[in-house]
Amino acid sequence: MKLSLTLFALSVAIETRTISATNTTRNLYKTSKSSKSGKSSKALKGGKGGKGSSKAPKGGKGGKGSSKAPKDVYSSKNPKSSKAGKGGKGGKGGHNPGGSTGTKLPEVGSVIDGAFPMWEIDEGGNRVNVKECTPSSCEWNPFYVTKRYDGLHPDFGGHPTDFDVKYAFFFASPFGGQPYSGTPHHCSRDASDDIKAKDCPKIETTTDKGMSGPGHIPPHIALASLIWGVENGLFSMEEIFDYDIHHCRVIPHVLLDMIRYYFPRVEGEKVAYPPPITPEGGDFQYEFPSGNGLDKQEPPYAPGPPHWCTAEMTASGHWDGVCPYVFEGPDAGKYRHPHIAYAALEVYLANIAMPDKCAKTWLQNNPDFLDPDRVTTDTPFPVMSNDSYARDTVQNWLGQPVLPWDYTSYGPKAVEGVFATQLYFS
Repeated sequence: MKLSLTLFALSVAIETRTISATNTTRNLYKTSKSSKSGKSSKALKGGKGGKGSSKAPKGGKGGKGSSKAPKDVYSSKNPKSSKAGKGGKGGKGGHNPGGSTGTKLPEVGSVIDGAFPMWEIDEGGNRVNVKECTPSSCEWNPFYVTKRYDGLHPDFGGHPTDFDVKYAFFFASPFGGQPYSGTPHHCSRDASDDIKAKDCPKIETTTDKGMSGPGHIPPHIALASLIWGVENGLFSMEEIFDYDIHHCRVIPHVLLDMIRYYFPRVEGEKVAYPPPITPEGGDFQYEFPSGNGLDKQEPPYAPGPPHWCTAEMTASGHWDGVCPYVFEGPDAGKYRHPHIAYAALEVYLANIAMPDKCAKTWLQNNPDFLDPDRVTTDTPFPVMSNDSYARDTVQNWLGQPVLPWDYTSYGPKAVEGVFATQLYFS
């Protein structure tokens, strides 16, 4: 009876959020009607963080062709552009953002280190000193090799989740007790724990105007679009932020305007977003894909997922998201989530726009993350090979999934946020 009441309460809470989110979605995700006006904003300026006008940038009028994007989005340089591949059909010949009229941004790695200060480590990736953790003093793990402890206290070695940074277009499944809760994989509430993540679909839409808005947009696409949009002066700082509503985060519908500028949608079709390691997808320099296999963790890297699994694990077809990120070679521990890079850039820009309201680190702007009573946003992992080691050690972080696959989903928990629920209740 207690479990039934819990599930019922969770369902009511989820449905309530959904009703609220439905009304919000119509305003949150819509592209401004002024997108046809063709007027581009001036270069970004430090300012008061205005009310967030949704003027749309210059660019495609629809039809054939492809949008264009810079090759090296993560450099302060603004090189020649390249075609945006499968991002969409865009306007006639698309837009070439190679001629920057906006703000030159620093390399994104330095932006991450500024918003998420890292603790000191030795040659093996072990933490040298454990310091007091407060919003103004806390440090993060620079030897990042697993997402297992994301959403938990920084001392466990994880980083904030997409939920924690309030990424607007994650479209995750609710924490309803089903497998892979809190991820973009949507299993039904009665799915068994042996279901494979790939059999639980993501929310992909064929229009931005429906109940689910644009659906799941990979964070690297938002990151690339925000960098390109800022460096090309598509919006003024006053148009990007509205502190009264979104605090130190970019206004979601302005972000979507930027995304659709570089990755247009053909109405009635899904958008095929390019991978993060491609020029069209932003050429993200902190991915380190595993295409060469577990024994070759060194450049040049070959296309593949950023998770380095054993051959047996890959052959099993189970969720590779539990395998470690690059953990050997010259780039060991250097993987960074695109949503962390995106959140860091938000912090950087918000501090420029509203220095009296928005601090220079993410934790100072989000001190509730350290609240011991906060409902955490971590997601379940299967049994791992190194579970006998303490959770805050490199040895634990380097574990591989034990085969045969042994996964147990969490019970439901009331995580704060907006979730897509149509597949959960199907």
